[in-house]
Amino acid sequence: MELPFGDVLIYLGTAAAAFLLGLASERWVRGCVIRWAERTEAQWDDWFAARAFHFVPSMLLALIAIRILMAFRPPSASAEALATGSLRILLVVVGVKVVLDLVIGGFVFRAERLGVKGVSILRNSLVAVASAVGLLLILDQLGISVTPFLATLGVGGIALALALQPTLGNIFAGMQLVAARNFEVGHFVRVESANLHGYVRDIGWRTTTFTSLGNDVIVPNGVLADSIMTNHNTPEPYLRIRIPVGVHYDSDLEQVERVTLKVIRWVQDRTSAGVPGFEGQIRWTAFGDSAITFDAILQTAVPRDRHDIASAFIKRLHVRYREEGIEIPYPIRTLHFGSASEEIDPGAAPTGVRSG
Repeated sequence: MELPFGDVLIYLGTAAAAFLLGLASERWVRGCVIRWAERTEAQWDDWFAARAFHFVPSMLLALIAIRILMAFRPPSASAEALATGSLRILLVVVGVKVVLDLVIGGFVFRAERLGVKGVSILRNSLVAVASAVGLLLILDQLGISVTPFLATLGVGGIALALALQPTLGNIFAGMQLVAARNFEVGHFVRVESANLHGYVRDIGWRTTTFTSLGNDVIVPNGVLADSIMTNHNTPEPYLRIRIPVGVHYDSDLEQVERVTLKVIRWVQDRTSAGVPGFEGQIRWTAFGDSAITFDAILQTAVPRDRHDIASAFIKRLHVRYREEGIEIPYPIRTLHFGSASEEIDPGAAPTGVRSG
């Protein structure tokens, strides 16, 4: 015995009334939540209050209303199986919607906050995957075997992954970079493997764009994920600069250190590229072939000014060393010859060559 037409109308009318009541309640509650979120300093609550969980409370309310109606007005055996299957399908739809809003929505929110380009492509891809999983669950509830679909998806997925391996690697590396948040747009970063210094201008879904010396340098995210990177904006937004210097072996090292530190402080306080108050440091490094070498350590607040502060330091240091009589040597090779009074036999073999 099938469900009478009148009972069909009652079930449909109850579900529709519960859904509409849920929409009205959801609109009122969402308005209250949005007004509360606007008073907080955080931004994630504004985003979720405006975009997340649309229709979820309404569908849950319709599901609960039908379930209660089935308890008070039970349908026939065949109709009950149909109604129960419909409720399970509706529950799957609600579950997929919650996953989309919580997991994928949270990832998209984080990516948008970091200014990642191509977010729509990632969002659409993730939505397609979640929707495909939900569709398979619905087919399983309808009694349709999903094994052929899974086999086809498995073979197709392997073929697609092999064909798009570099692209997919860069995409997943981009996801990892966004999640780790080791650098952001505007940070000054050094990439060791690419020998690159530059500002992060854009973090895309496949590549990251740096601005270096006035030009854009586009680096695949896979390279960044496997490279050692130095973020000069964290933990403090200052850049330390090491400038190698060498002085003559006859120099008074205490005088050299004293004069050099004065030059560092002068450059730090008198140039726009310096950080006023930074004392500077001297680190003696080695006995070189022609000089005793050390590193002069300076600091700049803006990484792009590192060349300006280095230039100002070198010019000022050259003037002060000349005034103080400190010599900056250049490589010299000394050749020792025999005495001029020594007789040389024209027929003798050259020195170091054995005559036969």
